[in-house]
Formats: sequence, C-alpha cells, structure tokens
Amino acid sequence: MIPPRPEIIFVAIGIVSIAAGLPLAGRRIRPNHWYGVRIRETFGDEHIWYEVNAQAGRDLVVLGVVDLVVALALPTGLPPARYAGWAGALFGAGALIVLIRSVALARRLWRERGSNPGPGEPR
Repeated sequence: MIPPRPEIIFVAIGIVSIAAGLPLAGRRIRPNHWYGVRIRETFGDEHIWYEVNAQAGRDLVVLGVVDLVVALALPTGLPPARYAGWAGALFGAGALIVLIRSVALARRLWRERGSNPGPGEPR
C-alpha cells in the first residue's frame, strides 16, 4: 500500500482543525469530558468553560487556515520528509500556542471570578 502524500495529510489536518474549532468558537459545545479544553478551571465554572473554549475554537480555526495555506504553498518538489518536517513543526508550534493561550485564559478567569475548587479538589 502506498502511504498518502504529506500534502494531503496536512491539508486534511487543516480542515479537521477548522471543523473542530468552529463549534467551540460558536459556543455550541456544553461542558463534557470528550471535546474542548477540559481542565479543572473550565469544569469548575460554566462561564469559564464557554470563554476558554470559544477562544480555543477561534485559535483552532486560525491554525487550520494557516496550516492549509502552508500545506498548499510549500513547494511540492521538497522531499516528503522535509515537507512533513516543516508542516508538522508549524502545526505543532501552533497547537502548543493554542494550548498555552487556553490554559492562561482559564487560570486568569478563575482568579478574576474568585472561583474555588470543590471539596477534595487540588488548588
């Protein structure tokens, strides 16, 4: 079986990022244990859940668009390993930025709202 070309994989990753981000950005995902930014702060306060996940969703949409543009703009003449390395590094760095921004917002909102964890939960 012939492995798929990296261009196809990274275009698909961009499309999936956009598709995953849109419902979050639109605040259509209720608190759950499967999808969204699932950390103590978001589970502890519904307002924080929607704020953090809306930002994460917008960030995922931007990341997906950037990934699509880069995946389509990188020269197809690059060796597959180099193409995958550049596109993968860009997506990985973008995903890390989305994560850092989401956790930072959740913690800031948690402090601002004076939210406290429930009994038995770590601070």
